[in-house]
Amino acid sequence: MSKEIVRTVLGDIPSTELGIVYAHEHLIIQGGLGVMKKSDLRLDSIDKSIEEVEECKQAGAQTFVDFMPLDCGRNPLALVEIANRTKTHIIAATGFHKPMYYDDLHWIYHYSIDQITDLLIKECEEGMDRYSYNGPLIERIQAKAGVLKGASDYNVTTPVSKKLFEAVALAHLETGVPIATHTEHGTCGMEQVELLSGFGVKPENVIICHMDRNPDLFVHKELARTGCYIEYDNATRIKYHSDSHTVQLIMKMIESGFGDKLLLGTDFALRSYWKAYGGGPGMAYLLKSFVPRLKEEGIPEDMLSRILRENPQKAYAIRTF
Repeated sequence: MSKEIVRTVLGDIPSTELGIVYAHEHLIIQGGLGVMKKSDLRLDSIDKSIEEVEECKQAGAQTFVDFMPLDCGRNPLALVEIANRTKTHIIAATGFHKPMYYDDLHWIYHYSIDQITDLLIKECEEGMDRYSYNGPLIERIQAKAGVLKGASDYNVTTPVSKKLFEAVALAHLETGVPIATHTEHGTCGMEQVELLSGFGVKPENVIICHMDRNPDLFVHKELARTGCYIEYDNATRIKYHSDSHTVQLIMKMIESGFGDKLLLGTDFALRSYWKAYGGGPGMAYLLKSFVPRLKEEGIPEDMLSRILRENPQKAYAIRTF
């Protein structure tokens, strides 16, 4: 008989214990090439991370999925401390962001697929490297990664990204750890599913993120029909489009029978989005403002519970026997 567990930084737990899940977040970003290029990406204060998490917790949140992958600012020990101090569940990522986060001499270009796959498997099964493989030394900690990440660029998946997707797929097939992806402005989602499927990954083990940046209902329905999960995190991004776009997209996806494939997060990877750094609207906006709006727009409580609780329980589960 199989059972479903989720791998958090404090250990494996039954998936049913996740509660309300923030499905795509960035709780700590301490350096890396991305921060060098854009200082607003620096989320380096554990205390401020805890401040944001606590406000979300007061609104009902119990689990946060941190999506900072290898060697671009991830700090696994900080995630452990945040989880311990806030008494919340945190799922950490291993894997890779898009190429702009790595310089052209980075090992992602030179290591073989087998070597990269082995590094990912060890992060999931033995423990994350406290230095996130920015080397040359490796020091594994007890906390393990609970999601594998791959990424594409705007309307294209580069050769190195395809190589990394293959390593992520092979690591998933070995460990059972689910895969979640970065799409740039909601492009290449179907290409990602097809690419991963070609390596033997079942779409129901894949989460395609940021898709509401491209609120094209036809594209979203086509994606959902594959069996993958679709994560929305564009609420408050008025510079792209109003919240009404995401609200209508969610409602139409539910009407089309795909409510069991939706996840919600904030993806607030900029300090200017965090109240703790003096910005806004803060991560708690999701539960304090956006979800209540969904309810006012007519989405039933049981469906909201499915999107916030039951769907992520399945999407982030590892099935053991």
